Amino acid sequence: MRMPTPRIPQINPKAIIGDAKELREKLARRPAAQAETELVTADPAAKVGEKEISERIADLNVMVREAPQRVFDAYLLNIDATVFAGAQLMPEMKMVVDTLTSLRRPIRYLSMLSTVSSDKLVTAMAAEGVQLDPHQIVTPGRQAARYLHKSYPGANVFVIGDDALSAEVEGEGIPLSEDPAEINVVLVGHDRDFSFDKLTTAFRAIDENGADLVASSLRRVRRQPDGTREPGTLSIVTAIEVATRKRVAKNLGSPEPDLLEMIFEDLAATPEDALLVTDSLGADIRMAKRFGIPSALVLTGDATIKQAEALKRKDQPNYVLDSIDSIIPPYIKDQL
Repeated sequence: MRMPTPRIPQINPKAIIGDAKELREKLARRPAAQAETELVTADPAAKVGEKEISERIADLNVMVREAPQRVFDAYLLNIDATVFAGAQLMPEMKMVVDTLTSLRRPIRYLSMLSTVSSDKLVTAMAAEGVQLDPHQIVTPGRQAARYLHKSYPGANVFVIGDDALSAEVEGEGIPLSEDPAEINVVLVGHDRDFSFDKLTTAFRAIDENGADLVASSLRRVRRQPDGTREPGTLSIVTAIEVATRKRVAKNLGSPEPDLLEMIFEDLAATPEDALLVTDSLGADIRMAKRFGIPSALVLTGDATIKQAEALKRKDQPNYVLDSIDSIIPPYIKDQL
């Protein structure tokens, strides 16, 4: 059950940012003990709480082809494609990060790729001039470790996945094992080296030792940062299910909301005042809808506006945008 979180002050649409550089320097000098998000306005008498978001969006069932007209309390960005164009950081991304940081809006970078580690993403972003703290990044490995600590304390885990997934899980204090007789959980991520030996170990752990099967994702197709597509984790999970005749006990990936539950445990924001940004239709947006978070589709991937319009309302994003920088409201962007 999600605990209530304190509401973050909204930014007045009429607020004026006189000089962006001066604002950033002023915010940087503030004591660290101050609240992470504060009202940004040149007029201390300015009223807040006016209708900063259209009532058309409030019910999460309406899609518009326009930029949000408000600053959200928190931003969740799918880093796999929203942040990367091929293997390079999108030019607009640095401006987005700088602006949201100046406005004291927390950002969480979500990776759905179990082959990606927090350290790898921090290094990649730093090379593009964007400095991140590891706590801002949510990866399948970190999420899996948190879930295992909570649901299977002390359990021995057999990881089917690459070194990044195993390293992150083990780095969070989860004991790993390849002995079927002592394995309590089989954790499945994307694994290009999946083999009959790994299938046999998983089969014996589940069939003979009663281990549970947990998946980092149940996506049928996995898209690489360079745009190529390959079979997703679902193919491996299905092979184990067929062999053991036992269904997966838990899917930690979208559209299940566990990922968002974990994130909002550490955010002083409510779901309706956050924005999830992705460049793909489907699981990410369904996850956002289930959890009550407005969503934005950025047309930098394979998805098109026609495809979004063809979906049922319950599966449509709330905003459809040409680029990532469109998540910044025009009244803020015009002042930078």
